[in-house]
Amino acid sequence: LKERTGSVSVNDESIHPDYIQPHYRESYRLAIDRLASSGRDSYQEFLKEERIGSFLSEKEILFITENVEQLPLQNHTEEINGPPDNQSSSGTYWPVHSDVDTPNLELGWPEVMHEILQTNIDLLFHPPRHNNPTIKEVIRKQIQDARQVIAIVMDTFTDVDIFKEAVDASIRGVPVYVLLDDFYLKSFLTMAENQDNMRVRTVKGQDYLCRSGAKFHGTMKQKFLLVDCQTAIYGSYSYAWSFEKINLSMVQVITGHLVKSYDEEFRTLYARSTVPAELCPPEGLFQHNEPHGKTILPKYHSAQKLSAGTS
Repeated sequence: LKERTGSVSVNDESIHPDYIQPHYRESYRLAIDRLASSGRDSYQEFLKEERIGSFLSEKEILFITENVEQLPLQNHTEEINGPPDNQSSSGTYWPVHSDVDTPNLELGWPEVMHEILQTNIDLLFHPPRHNNPTIKEVIRKQIQDARQVIAIVMDTFTDVDIFKEAVDASIRGVPVYVLLDDFYLKSFLTMAENQDNMRVRTVKGQDYLCRSGAKFHGTMKQKFLLVDCQTAIYGSYSYAWSFEKINLSMVQVITGHLVKSYDEEFRTLYARSTVPAELCPPEGLFQHNEPHGKTILPKYHSAQKLSAGTS
């Protein structure tokens, strides 16, 4: 199988010396198409036929097979015969246009002159070193001290103590925005309760479209806390019991000019986020969602869940 290596010649004198040629293998795309449409055995058979080494981890194989969405039967014939746009096949899809309005940060968002500030970065580890506080303690203290805004980007968010700090902050008038990975929303909702000054939305990773019409999307791996647009806590720490007690992790506590990048990244993620269906049920069961997902959390989650600390 002949593989495409791109249209740029490595001998082209106009190429910038720092240019790195994009990595693309047609055989990989075809192998993933087989995995998504026909399963693991077909994928392994294709690798053997084409004499390709396995390039997906076991975790990636399971993720694709468990989350792939197949083309509805009524559209299958059209897809086989070729869609009107032949560029809709896998590997290159990146949505740049939408008929949905970009959501507003309608609770408020402070303007900070990051350019005049000096960047400072401190490292924290779990377990803590050199008599430093734990990562969780620093996160809780930052949320307690927030006065203008709290913005959380997280994959797994099931730590009741951190969530209670966010709830308390929203009650005292600090706007709270939470962006969660789409796959982990349900675990978050097990501890959620209704709050008027909090917005919860979800973010999906990139879509991957196969020529067969099968598709799946990735996850959001960013994990950071932004407080008053002046402090960012970024790293490998998730807001879950296992990260407090047993996982090894590290975060950077960032202040100054570099925080601008996290400010911009949060707004970029918020712009591509959506209000999940679980937070938009029929009226009468939950509070009504206004145009930008104004009210967000179900009432039936009891308050005593928030008062119970982790152990």
